[in-house]
Amino acid sequence: MGSVREPQQQRGWVMSHLSLTAVSSRASKSRSIFRKISYRRVGVFAAISDFALILIASVATGIGYHALAFETDGDVGSFCAIGSFCGSIFVIFSKSLELYQPDALLSSRAQFRGILIAWGSALLFGFSILFLLKTGAHYSRGSTIGFSLVSFVLLVASHSAVRVNLRRALADGSLAGPRVITIGDPEELAAKPALRLLRAHGTREVGRFELSPAADESHSSLAYDLAVVDSGIRFAQSQRAEQVLLAIRWVDTARRDLICERLRALPLPVLLLPDRFVSSVLFQASGQPYAQTAIEVQRAPLSRHDMTAKRIFDVVVASMGLVILSPLLLTIGIAIKLESAGPAIFRQRRKGFNGEVFGIYKFRTMTVLEDGPVIMQAQRNDHRVTLLGRFLRASSMDELPQFFNVLAGEMSLVGPRPHTVAHDETYSRSIDNYALRHHVKPGITGWAQIHGFRGATTDPALMDQRVQRDLWYINNWSLWLDLRIIARTVVEVLRFRNAY
Repeated sequence: MGSVREPQQQRGWVMSHLSLTAVSSRASKSRSIFRKISYRRVGVFAAISDFALILIASVATGIGYHALAFETDGDVGSFCAIGSFCGSIFVIFSKSLELYQPDALLSSRAQFRGILIAWGSALLFGFSILFLLKTGAHYSRGSTIGFSLVSFVLLVASHSAVRVNLRRALADGSLAGPRVITIGDPEELAAKPALRLLRAHGTREVGRFELSPAADESHSSLAYDLAVVDSGIRFAQSQRAEQVLLAIRWVDTARRDLICERLRALPLPVLLLPDRFVSSVLFQASGQPYAQTAIEVQRAPLSRHDMTAKRIFDVVVASMGLVILSPLLLTIGIAIKLESAGPAIFRQRRKGFNGEVFGIYKFRTMTVLEDGPVIMQAQRNDHRVTLLGRFLRASSMDELPQFFNVLAGEMSLVGPRPHTVAHDETYSRSIDNYALRHHVKPGITGWAQIHGFRGATTDPALMDQRVQRDLWYINNWSLWLDLRIIARTVVEVLRFRNAY
């Protein structure tokens, strides 16, 4: 049977695999220093902490020893230089010994042995260089011994604190990391508990969906698998998942392709996890139980850097637009109120990124405010459109309030135009790949609009052409393309085509 573990259930499940069932409810709710740090960045935190502690130990022991023995503070600059040099060497050695790997940070024995080797090597290398360069005159033997011992104690204590806090964060489920859902065969899922996924891939599982057994290839099992995948898609959307992990046998290519085709409805990367056979081969090759790799069978349309750049561009341009156009917006609002009864601006439900429903802002151009399961698109010479509304629709000025949607993060300046929820559901059933339009944020204008596809589209063939242009934009996005579309939108609006 297919199943999904809710986040609350998942948290307890992770605890059981950590053998931390004895942790009290108070301990599970205690705060951890890693509450806002992702699993894979814990090592970076530990490395920075090690460097800082070695630098502090060098300065403190150097000043302290010279103050006690010689009634002078010594050369603070030399202490900082030696501490920085030894700290850098220690971090390099520790990284080569893989001491900063998250699973290694959980092992007290591996940490103590690793610190002893790395710190001893760093001291030997560091002071050998100082001796050869004859630059160690300001650092006495007493301060050297004190620096070596104090640093070692601080490093052991620091890594112990990291281990305790990391275990606590794993236990109470507070560790940051990409939210994922896992879909897979019962056998593969059983071999991949949530903690193993966390250690191997740095992910935080929020849901788990079980397909039919891999050996069952009947027509009913395939239909069941697709239903499970559809449930996973809805769950991923509701829980704002950031990745999808696929745990099925690699030799089952037909099943994998069928599931991946279904998962194209999500604008998320899909990673194919190593199956049990591949995992055993990787373990034999590396000797590390969590040395695994995953194959990205579907990538997100835009990378994090792309989304950040696009978001900054949207916020800057939308803010400038609202400031410059504020007198025009105010004038249009007053004119609408004077012409007919009703609000100047109304909201209508649309589907946006990842199929999430939001309220789009528009200047009211009709005598009705339709937002239900059935909405009649505006037609040429539609009696519902007001006199001012005709001009606003023809000039696309009715879309100007959507700058507020852009600032709210619900829309982008450029992207596929969002349709009403009622029309969206109709088109998704009749047009292939329609759902892929939701892989990016909807836009005030788009590639389809500058090619003449504005306003209502009742002809399915024309709507299919609009969808194809939207998908081309998604697959070829760049900031330069957004600038081109915005420039051409101005020209297209002046033509007053296909908008009524």
